Amino acid sequence: MNSKFAASIVIVMCALIGLAASEEVNGKPSGMAEPSVEELATRLLQATYPGSAELNEVQLLAGKLPDDMPVDLPIPDGARIIGSEIQEGKGIYIVLDVPLMPDQALDFYRKALPSQNWTETDIPGMDRGFVQGDPRITFCKGMKNPSLTVTAHPQENSTDLHIGISSDPDYSPCSQASFDDWLRPIPKLSAPEGSRQFNEMMTGGGNRAAVSATLETEINSSTLEDHYADQLNAANWTRTGEGQSGPSSWSAWSTEDENGLVWNGFLIALDLPGSENQRFVLVQASLEDN
Repeated sequence: MNSKFAASIVIVMCALIGLAASEEVNGKPSGMAEPSVEELATRLLQATYPGSAELNEVQLLAGKLPDDMPVDLPIPDGARIIGSEIQEGKGIYIVLDVPLMPDQALDFYRKALPSQNWTETDIPGMDRGFVQGDPRITFCKGMKNPSLTVTAHPQENSTDLHIGISSDPDYSPCSQASFDDWLRPIPKLSAPEGSRQFNEMMTGGGNRAAVSATLETEINSSTLEDHYADQLNAANWTRTGEGQSGPSSWSAWSTEDENGLVWNGFLIALDLPGSENQRFVLVQASLEDN
């Protein structure tokens, strides 16, 4: 064998070994495709909930609706279709930009959908407790049929519209329409403008109901307590006591529901220690013992 040819082979082999070693060190084995943003998004959306071993079949469609739509979905004039997410066996989620104000966008669907036998439905418990305030409406065709939920997020000169079509009765809010109003008597409590709400929790049924949330806001606990107290007062709750201690503000309340039952409750707002501009809020109501 020619010595120069043999030397060339050795050099190429050394280079390939070095490349493979480099790729292994970098965590990317030879021949493996570069991960894409679409693959990452799909993987994240496949998990049904944290810790679950079950994975959803998810498909993302950029800039278009699915070819096989389960409903005849009207689209406002001038809308820009951002894309769709298909969750196999569960539903379809669509994102649009529309040149309308949020209330106008919701009114468009209030007028367009009844002709297709959709009925706007109030879901018990969905309009109670701490809410972000983004306008949302839900349409049903019965408890076991698909549901259609439209959520409108305001943007500058347009509305970010999210439309969810649930095809699985187990995941449809319409299946809850006949349930008891399990968060009664707690009213809808809207977050202050400019705040960010998260970690919402709720429990109810029987003789007690409670809701809580964490907010990121420059408003301190005292002012935040006043903000929610005004909403309780507007919902015909009567303040029976109040106080402040260090980072917390509280008030005691009483209210009578539509069945004539008397509930006693309290509101707490707390500045969370060690967390800049984070507050914890809690409202609880218990049925008065006779």
